[in-house]
Amino acid sequence: MTSPAPTRPTLSLELFPPRSSAAWGRIDRLLATAPDFVSVTYRPRFLAPGGAGEGVDAAPARPDTASAGPQPDPAAGPQLAPAPADPVPRVRVVRERNAAEDVAAHVISSSQVPLMAHLTCIGYTRRDTVEIVSHFLAMGVRRFLALRGDPPPGFSPQDVHGELRYATDLVQVIREVEASYFGDDRRHVTIAVAAYPAAADHLREVEVLAAKQAAGADLAITQVFYEPEDYVALVRACTYAGVTIPILPGVIPLTDLTRLTRLESLTGVAVPRRLRDSLSTATGASLVARGVDATLGLSTALLEAGAPGLHLYTFNRTRPALDIISHLRLGRILDGAAPDREVRDAVDRGYLQATPGRGPSFLRRGGRAAAGAPLQPAQPHTTETTIKENA
Repeated sequence: MTSPAPTRPTLSLELFPPRSSAAWGRIDRLLATAPDFVSVTYRPRFLAPGGAGEGVDAAPARPDTASAGPQPDPAAGPQLAPAPADPVPRVRVVRERNAAEDVAAHVISSSQVPLMAHLTCIGYTRRDTVEIVSHFLAMGVRRFLALRGDPPPGFSPQDVHGELRYATDLVQVIREVEASYFGDDRRHVTIAVAAYPAAADHLREVEVLAAKQAAGADLAITQVFYEPEDYVALVRACTYAGVTIPILPGVIPLTDLTRLTRLESLTGVAVPRRLRDSLSTATGASLVARGVDATLGLSTALLEAGAPGLHLYTFNRTRPALDIISHLRLGRILDGAAPDREVRDAVDRGYLQATPGRGPSFLRRGGRAAAGAPLQPAQPHTTETTIKENA
């Protein structure tokens, strides 16, 4: 009897709605790496009275906002003490087609990569949420990332009119819509929620994750953190408390100090001094190399600690994402087959010219063996039911 082949770690990518036509090509090149799934960020638009009808954009839910930081995630419902509410909410969500829907439609029509749609609930009525979930299901989406979301800058959550206050409420609505849409007792939908390894109070974070699990969540994806020890501590605390959903670490390519500094001001998660010093004293190709090396170090430590895979925040930038994918051998293009021609060309244009002589090992030496010894991560999460996605 032969032993089963070891299960490789999963790879997933977070995509952002493009702000230029060129970004669609970058999205296609990322899709060509055949990740296990891609998620698409969702940014609602709010309307404040007295604003002459002008909308106010919320900050993106992940990972460029305070929702990516260590502050308590108000997702566990009544166990959290909300701030005093204003007598009349002052902001409401504008129900309109969201740019995330265009990305979702593109992914579904142009690839076989499963899509995870981000959903936020702050400011939405229950009826609106049911319509949005039903719409995504009709498109073929079978994965959701359920987030509370953030109010627009200058407003508190209590300023926003809506019926769903916590991520747990959103998880429950998704499950109810799933049951009504499919009309059976089977699980057809995978629901992810947020987790916060950098939270100062892991006990409270475990309680929040337990509430999300009880509401119907299947897995958690972490928001920004820099120390693998924080991830390990959160996973261990969850295990002791009986929280069994897998926790997938979210990793930001550490190549852009300006972006990381902005994240620090928004989330309170400090950029480690050693990383800041390393990036601030380099420019050009050297800066990219240092940032990629730091990202690879964090990623490798997480996989060695048993993480089921990696969720890369790409910001639609192909260069660092492709470098990390190739070195860690997570993309299916590295399973022995030659890289896709378009991906190869993108890598050549994207960073081999900027960093002469460098680049992923499969391009410099060719073949699977060039990528080094395989990692031995923990077995990733799989659902009990087979889900036909993007159908």
